[in-house]
Amino acid sequence: MIKFRPILRPSFVAQILLICSIFTSFSTIAASMHFIQGKGQSDQHEYAHLTLDNGLTVILVSDPMAERSAASLAIKAGSYQDPAQHLGLAHLLEHMLFLGTEKYPEAGAYQEFIRQSGGSHNAYTGAEITNYYFDTLPASYPEALDRFAQFFIAPTLDPKYIEREINAVDSEYRAKLDDESRRSNEAIKTLYSEHHPAARFTVGNKETLGNIPAGKLQDLLQGFYHHYYTPENMALTLVANQPLETLAAYARNYFDAIEKRTTTNKPSLPSIVEQAGKLQLFKTKTEKCVVKFSFEIPSQTLNYATQPARYLSYVLGDESENSLFANLKQHHWVQSLHAGTNLDDGQHAFFTITMSLTEDGVEHRSEIVERLFKTIDNLQRSPISLQYLAETKTLSALNFEYHDYLQPVKLSQILSSRALDIPAEKLMESFHISEHASEKDIRNLMDHLQQDNLIVQWQSNKDFPNDWIKGETTWTTEPLYDSQYANGDLAFQQTDLIAQSTLPSDFGLPNANPFMPEKLDLVAQNLTAAPSIIDAKKGYDFWYKPNTQFNKPTGMIFGYFGFLKNPDSRDRLLLQLWARLFNDAASERTYQPYMAGLGYELYSHSNGLTLRTSGYNDKQSDYFYSLVEQIMAFRASGKRLEIAKQDVLKGLNNLESQPPYALARHYFSQTAIKGNAPVNVLQELIGKITVEDVNHFIDQHVQRFQYVGYMTGNFRRSDAEQLSTKLNSKIDTCLHTHAYRPVELKNFGPQQNYLYNFDTSSADSTVLYSLIATDNNNATYTQRAYVRILAQLLGAKFYNEFRTEKQYGYIVAVTNQTIERTPAIGFLVQSPNTSTQVLVNEIERFIQSTKWGEKDVSDKEFEQARQAVLAAYMKQPTNLKEEALEEWPHIVEPNHNFNDRKEWITALEELNKLDFLAFMREKIEQNQAARLLITNNWQNTEAWTALHIE
Repeated sequence: MIKFRPILRPSFVAQILLICSIFTSFSTIAASMHFIQGKGQSDQHEYAHLTLDNGLTVILVSDPMAERSAASLAIKAGSYQDPAQHLGLAHLLEHMLFLGTEKYPEAGAYQEFIRQSGGSHNAYTGAEITNYYFDTLPASYPEALDRFAQFFIAPTLDPKYIEREINAVDSEYRAKLDDESRRSNEAIKTLYSEHHPAARFTVGNKETLGNIPAGKLQDLLQGFYHHYYTPENMALTLVANQPLETLAAYARNYFDAIEKRTTTNKPSLPSIVEQAGKLQLFKTKTEKCVVKFSFEIPSQTLNYATQPARYLSYVLGDESENSLFANLKQHHWVQSLHAGTNLDDGQHAFFTITMSLTEDGVEHRSEIVERLFKTIDNLQRSPISLQYLAETKTLSALNFEYHDYLQPVKLSQILSSRALDIPAEKLMESFHISEHASEKDIRNLMDHLQQDNLIVQWQSNKDFPNDWIKGETTWTTEPLYDSQYANGDLAFQQTDLIAQSTLPSDFGLPNANPFMPEKLDLVAQNLTAAPSIIDAKKGYDFWYKPNTQFNKPTGMIFGYFGFLKNPDSRDRLLLQLWARLFNDAASERTYQPYMAGLGYELYSHSNGLTLRTSGYNDKQSDYFYSLVEQIMAFRASGKRLEIAKQDVLKGLNNLESQPPYALARHYFSQTAIKGNAPVNVLQELIGKITVEDVNHFIDQHVQRFQYVGYMTGNFRRSDAEQLSTKLNSKIDTCLHTHAYRPVELKNFGPQQNYLYNFDTSSADSTVLYSLIATDNNNATYTQRAYVRILAQLLGAKFYNEFRTEKQYGYIVAVTNQTIERTPAIGFLVQSPNTSTQVLVNEIERFIQSTKWGEKDVSDKEFEQARQAVLAAYMKQPTNLKEEALEEWPHIVEPNHNFNDRKEWITALEELNKLDFLAFMREKIEQNQAARLLITNNWQNTEAWTALHIE
């Protein structure tokens, strides 16, 4: 039984003594701390590890770029360790640890402290890992660590909160009842061995957790905690802009008190699949057709140095010419294909190939499966390719050597979870292929790609391959998610399909990749503060900025094609189809560049199209120019248009199946911004569009546009000038001026109530209640900063009241809804057990009960909120992409405001509490803001003006 200890608040003297003890122990710490070698070339961090006296493994990361400090503690236990009678117990325990410890017994104290400190926190329960993590501003880091460590030293696990948290877990389960991945995943478990924990329900709900009294459940929680939450079963990671010795001292001072206990050795797990050669037909709620081929293979957890499974995924997941995917796509049978490992339990895993099929693909499913097995057979019969080995190793090494900066909170999660399975000194090695996989290991994996290791799941809402299943199809209801499935034996034989195939022996085996980067030297250059124009004429601007501050041989190139003037819904739809069809047609030619670290995007927006490339600077300029050539020459084909139209219609038809909270956010922007079209209008329009319409639209605009270019990164000025010259010669006759069109918002009036009632397939009640400033989209930086301060002040209070105390739902948040220069704040709740009317009433009560007098918000509360928001704007870009994406909008927009960040910082630095409170009284207490209610199941429409998407 966990007992309360006296609550001791450290005095100032005690804090000084603690600091002194930390620094006097540095010499002892240094002797026990070991550096972790092998970091990437662009990595500026320092890594070390140590083991505390209680057996806890600690990973220390000194990050010179960290603007927040973070920690993560992972436990080698999750849903697989749930008792069979109380599934979801590990998940419930994760929730309970946030609700008070002996030292800090208040249920919401930890969450409130982290939020006030400008940080974030969360946790997740996986199959065999539970991970807790947070980040905070540096000044609060020691106290945050103290509060965090108490989770693992002396949690109260107070029984008065157990029933409430069961409701929270149940709400989390119910919030995903319509989630297709959850539904199909629960159904496929019926093909797993009943003796493997992967076959069990993992989330938990009222039925699995509320079936015994809270007191007895507390005993189970304590038993689970004492058995698995032990130092030798944990890994802790600390990441901060502090010396390793300081971090080590923090680890010892705050986490040494975790009680040393012994964890029972993990039992051997049976095979995931007891009987292979099975097929499951699964009925989806959405319009799609997906087929998954899953082969059981040995675990790959410890093969981090060689990663033999990457050899298989490199070939079977390839999308370039001569690949399996390219052939299937040329026949118009598939839209996507992915290959890789999943569900690795440390002893067994799956190698899964997932395909999204077109309607033609459903009809030609026999040819698809023949081509899949023929590709596998060709791979098995071919010698181990030195080319594939070299390319996978090179790409792996490049990705590691020049990986993007990871925020401390993300890095801490990754390292703590990985350190549960991999020795601390080998952590860096585990992130890339350090040596070629042996032929034996690769052959061993290939040998597992046989039908006697295979299960197949076919997901569809209407089309099923009855010829693939032996005997009569019998449908069964999966009770947890109320889904329909049918299991049976596969009717086809892999060996027969291969023997009958007339495909060549090199079918599906990709060619060498010519885009592998070769020149990785950094260009010597003086950094400039802002981009500058290096070429300009009527209808054409080209900007350039050298940037090697992130020590990577990378760059980005942008191209803006502006041509839309007064587009209607049909024009916008044609533009979206243009971008979609080009991306579809270019996928084969862009896959090898993508694999070699050269990515591209072509996307539509309110003014036209934007093309951008990113990755290694070597060969990027030529790649960008080739894409421009392809855009100018591209015209759509009738067959690919029909497939694209089917996909658009499926997306529109499936919209109601999205999570309701996500729909509420979607419809907020749809209703607030001008120029959108409702679903029924888009459905009608898409049916009428022909390939002639699309190509006429392309012809019309590809010959008349304004071009704005930008080149930044590890490029010389001469590189930019050369590309600009080539582009000029290519598009010179097409250049025309185009007036830039900003996003247009609807006019919201003060003291007005607006309503949009949306449809959803979920039974949950969902409310997004927004307050919108009515300043004609012309709010100052200071006024927009007020809303961010407001969200910071109210977030923890709203969450604690609506989620923790009143248990209205799992999805609860205060969100910044600001669009352009119109400040807005939203109160979001999705509830499985409370009506929309009650939620609206409660949100309005919460808003009205919050007062904005000088004494209602303390100086400390206001300053903490201001500092937290200021810290977000003070945070500098951590990689080239972040910086370039921040600069690019200001290049395209006519006013070129590169001082946007500085103006935010100035406004926040000069902000004062009295002006903030006066603004709140005007907008909230005096009701000078508009109110926009996005909800479902709403009947009381008298006081609300219906808002339409238009």
